[in-house]
Order: sequence, then C-alpha cells, then structure tokens
Amino acid sequence: MLTKQQRELERQDTVVNYATPEFITIKKQTMTREEQISIVRAEVETYLDDNAQWTGLSEISESERAHLIEIGTSILCTKWKVGYEGGSFVQSFVANDLMGAIGRADTTSYKGFKFFASLMYNVGIPIKLLK
Repeated sequence: MLTKQQRELERQDTVVNYATPEFITIKKQTMTREEQISIVRAEVETYLDDNAQWTGLSEISESERAHLIEIGTSILCTKWKVGYEGGSFVQSFVANDLMGAIGRADTTSYKGFKFFASLMYNVGIPIKLLK
C-alpha cells in the first residue's frame, strides 16, 4: 500500500525508487503528445505497407490510404491510451463492439475493417512509449 505522498509522486512525471526509507525521485524524460502519436503513426504506416495485400487494401487511393493510417493511428492510440481517445467509430472498434463500429464506419473505414482488426491484435506497443 502506497502512502499519499508516494501516490502523488507517481501521479507526477517522476520515477520513484522505494528502496530507501526516504525514497528518491528522478524526473522522467517525457515525450510530447505529438512525438508519441508520430511513433504510433509510423507503426501503422509500416504495418499497412507490409500487410496491404493480405488485408485487401493493395489497390486503394492515396486519400484512402491516408484516412486508414489516421484511423489506425487513432485505434492504437486509444488502445494504448496515448494522446486523446478516438471518435465514436474508434471507441466502438477498440471496445470490440462490432455493431457499433459498423454503424459508425464511413466507406473507407468499412473497407479497412480487416486491416484494423489485424493491426489492433498484431502490433504491440513500442518500448519507446513505455519509458
């Protein structure tokens, strides 16, 4: 059980070492929200490039590709709690609410269902985001 002071330190951007009675705190090196999101976006782009043919997305327009990357980034950010939560489609998809996701999908998102499901279950959180 943590003391009130220990909980407050953990809530702040600090790393806490409880090895000593007068525990030591060290300021974390934190990334900006934009840096975190750009790491996630790079993961999504790589995954789409590597798996487009397997998810039925090998012949999509550049605007559809950009939209799928944006929604895929939002899905992973919502799942990993990076930045802001996604919109209603993304929240339904992450919550595994198929009916809600279908009802909220636009045409491009509907095409990307197989990609989004594959992305969500096959891409792990990058270690950089855990620091």
